[in-house]
Amino acid sequence: MMVSGWQLWLSPRPLRRTVFPSERHILSAHNAALFEFLEHDDGRTFIRETHYVDNKVVRDGLSGPPLHIHLLQSEYFEVEKGVIGIHRNGQDLVVTKDDGIVKVPAGTRHRFWAHASSQEDLVFKVWAEPQGLDHGFDEKFVRNLVGYQRDCQEANLEPSVLQLILFACGSATVATPPFWVPIWILKLVNYVLAYGIGVALLGYEESYPEYSMYTLGQHFY
Repeated sequence: MMVSGWQLWLSPRPLRRTVFPSERHILSAHNAALFEFLEHDDGRTFIRETHYVDNKVVRDGLSGPPLHIHLLQSEYFEVEKGVIGIHRNGQDLVVTKDDGIVKVPAGTRHRFWAHASSQEDLVFKVWAEPQGLDHGFDEKFVRNLVGYQRDCQEANLEPSVLQLILFACGSATVATPPFWVPIWILKLVNYVLAYGIGVALLGYEESYPEYSMYTLGQHFY
């Protein structure tokens, strides 16, 4: 989709997107975290995230996402090293390797971060089930999110909230405030912001081929 000058004026964005549609690992903005795209022995896919404890973004607890809800999938976390903090429906969990797999059911308000008590890099696996959905938490979503945020940092631009919401909507994920709001209202607000403004007015896209080879409808999960 061609972007007009007035759309760039209304909502600045990186003029060049870094091309890495199929690299098996990518770095986040500020080199805070590494994302590796891997498979379990049974063929199920997962992402291994490494959050570097010496990085200020990680130390400040900002290397994870804000509060959000996956509408169609449960999300699973398995720590390999370090300590992860998980906020799950109002409850804060402190999770280590000894705690095994932690499940966040579909429809649950949650976020995660490298916990302040961790004295080493945080390394964990994360995946979502069921896999293979047309719209779900998948490699396409992660590649677009990480690639866009990194390009914004290199261009000295603040990422557009509307673009971020659009990425999320494309993976059946909605942003949520810290207080309870009915799911249908969250879906409506996120949809209007993402597609009514982000796509129709500003010309943003759910996915970009420079970031993901799955842009044309192929999904990693």
